[in-house]
Amino acid sequence: MEEKDLFMEFLRGGWIVALIGALGMLARTFMDGVKRTNTEQIKRIIAAAICSTIAWFILEQVEVSSLTKAISYGITGVISPEILQGITLLSKKFAKKPEDFLKKK
Repeated sequence: MEEKDLFMEFLRGGWIVALIGALGMLARTFMDGVKRTNTEQIKRIIAAAICSTIAWFILEQVEVSSLTKAISYGITGVISPEILQGITLLSKKFAKKPEDFLKKK
């Protein structure tokens, strides 16, 4: 599928995935009991929506059940802070010593 077709598919119904991810983070904020400002909560919810959308673009082409995909999008939203922290950590390690990632161990 071409990028343009994938984007049109997102507009037709994939956008709901962002909502699923955001709602997953909203559920997490209700349950974790950590005091955060409204701005911090909104940032986390937006980050969850973005992460779930990225997951949609990755999984849209994979042939698995819709339920499995929906669960994946929701979980991605719930754990988006950890996903983003992990990617940031890997990026910093790579920036310090890129040759370490290219060597076979």
